[in-house]
Amino acid sequence: MDSASILVLLLCAGVVGLLIWFEINSQRNEASRQQKPDTVQSWLQALPRENPTKVDPPADKKKVA
Repeated sequence: MDSASILVLLLCAGVVGLLIWFEINSQRNEASRQQKPDTVQSWLQALPRENPTKVDPPADKKKVA
């Protein structure tokens, strides 16, 4: 084998290695995203829930002159 063929094989092996690394990293990130809830969702779930049908009547305030 001449040096050009060896160089092409090394470059191809490097590209394949990078593609495998990208795929593994992508799946790892996807699994961690599914494992923990979204920050906004957890913040909204932590808020106290009020009954939306219950409406407090406005307080009648008398002006004192």
